Amino acid sequence: MDQYDAIGQLYEGMKTLPVGLAEQGTLLAALPDLTGKSVLDVGTGTGFYPRIYKERGASTVVGVDASTEMITYAKRIEAQQPLGITYEVDTGTALPKLGDFDVVTAIWLLGYAEGIEALDGMLRNLLANLVPGGALVALTPNPELDWEPLNNYNNYGLTCHTTEESHGRQGYAVHMFSDPPFDFVGFHWPPGVIEAALDRAGLKDIHRQPVTVPADALAERGDAYWAEFIANPTFAVYRGIRH
Repeated sequence: MDQYDAIGQLYEGMKTLPVGLAEQGTLLAALPDLTGKSVLDVGTGTGFYPRIYKERGASTVVGVDASTEMITYAKRIEAQQPLGITYEVDTGTALPKLGDFDVVTAIWLLGYAEGIEALDGMLRNLLANLVPGGALVALTPNPELDWEPLNNYNNYGLTCHTTEESHGRQGYAVHMFSDPPFDFVGFHWPPGVIEAALDRAGLKDIHRQPVTVPADALAERGDAYWAEFIANPTFAVYRGIRH
């Protein structure tokens, strides 16, 4: 297995953990009908969500990530199983105009903006690629997270603890119980920051999607298993419409 296969196995292995299943269910529930729509996915990783968007009927899908290794893996999957997805290496802070998209998704992206000004700039770049009336859907760390239970979120596939603050954001470190397990770090904004930034960017009908566990995962493990996670999810999903 070369480095790109290893990277892909790690990243996509997260999506099969309970926390990953809840993430998928919530993000997909926040999306409009994608049939015949064009979609830009920023923070695309290995192209996991673009492949789902295509399966859901999107006509055009472009995936963008800052990681050359991730994009290389995504392109390899596209070459092996062609779906018509295009991938580009770009950052949210320097995202160019790639087209006029009906839907733009930002996956674990906004926490990496180093300050409010950078956050506003990132959102301007995203909206520059979104048609009027189009939907922006952003997946971020949960701003209201109660950190103490995350020391023992093993049942959901991870443990997490806070680190240092940086540029107005709380740092955190995560250990994922995937196969093989791995660690990563990130940042989350305090309560209200994301909603205010979405409003400043000119979005309307701003909505936070309730945690949506897929029906099969809910049936398999039961309501009692999911109750703690639903009450204290690790992520938040926001949707807004461009004026």
